[in-house]
Parts: sequence; C-alpha cells; structure tokens
Amino acid sequence: MDYKNIIFDLGDVILDIDSTKSELSFEKVGISNFKSYFTPQKQISLFEELELGNIEDKEFYDRFRALTQSNLNDLQIRNSWNQVLLHFNIERMDFLKELSKRYNIYLFSNTNSIHVECLEKRCLEEMGLPLSSYFDDVWYSNILHLRKPNVEAFEKVLALGNLERTDTLFIDDNELNIKGAELAGLDVIHLKKPSTILDLKI
Repeated sequence: MDYKNIIFDLGDVILDIDSTKSELSFEKVGISNFKSYFTPQKQISLFEELELGNIEDKEFYDRFRALTQSNLNDLQIRNSWNQVLLHFNIERMDFLKELSKRYNIYLFSNTNSIHVECLEKRCLEEMGLPLSSYFDDVWYSNILHLRKPNVEAFEKVLALGNLERTDTLFIDDNELNIKGAELAGLDVIHLKKPSTILDLKI
C-alpha cells in the first residue's frame, strides 16, 4: 500500500516507558500501592481524567494526595509520575526524520500535561530539538479531550489533519488501540516487542 500519512503512537513505539520505575519511585516516598491506581493496562478514573484534560495539574496533585492519604508535595508527585518515561533513542528519532522525507508523519498519544511538559523538555535536551518538530502535527488526548481506542478520537485526528483514511497508516503497540483504529477504517501495524519502529518495512 502506498501511504501518504503515518500516525505514530508514542509510548513503547517512539519512546520506551516503564511503569515499574514510577512504582518504585513512589515506594521510596511512601506510596507502596501505586500499581493499584495505575498500570499500563488499567488506571483509575483520576488518571483518566488527567489524560482527557478534564482536570488541571493542581487538582490532580490534590486528589492524588487525598487518595493516597499522603503529604507529598507537587514536585515529589510529578517527579515520581514522570519516572515512567524513559529516554529518547537517537536511531529512532533519525528514522522519523528519514520517514518525514517520504510521508506526512503525525503523533497521536494518550498522555497528560505533566508528561507532555517532561517529554518536550527531555527531547530538547537529548536530541537538540523539541518533540513536536519531528511531526507534521501532534495530537495529545489531554488537548483533544478524547482517548484511544475511542473511534471518535481517530475520527477527530483525521479531521484535524485533513487526512484520508485510505492513505493513512496507524502504528501502535496497544492491541485495543489497534482495534479502535481498524474500526475507524485505518490500516494498522501492531508493533509488538521486541520489534521497534526500526524494524518497520515502510
């Protein structure tokens, strides 16, 4: 298939993530049961609200403190929460640059304002460029107020990008997101570990 557009997921596609690092970091500051609130497969409504952009960072921190009955300050919560995000890989980012010469490439991620701030800062520090500069457009769930695998979320990004679904490929590591994209009429690649985007035949 001769595609014009490629939409990438972020976590475990472009940037590796590791929720156990957040879990361990929270344990060090007294939250021993973080995985009962959040895992990559399941999260409580507080994290979903943050990911949908329905609450501000301050409200998230306050509600997290109340939920965990802790006295952590905002910085401690933010730093532990951001531990889930690993480092950028220069080979993958260079691969994106090469792809952008042949395709329109986009980023569509279920994420939140706290992680976005960290990601942009880290990419600038590690790659010398902001993350958004690698793509024709970037769509985050907290800005869209829609999350994958909701078909409406895919319809929204297609409309925002003025993309024809028949010309567009979607790449994600999450099976549910892949199914949502298929229901929206997109061609898909389900990227499964240990494969990375460097193994893609496109």
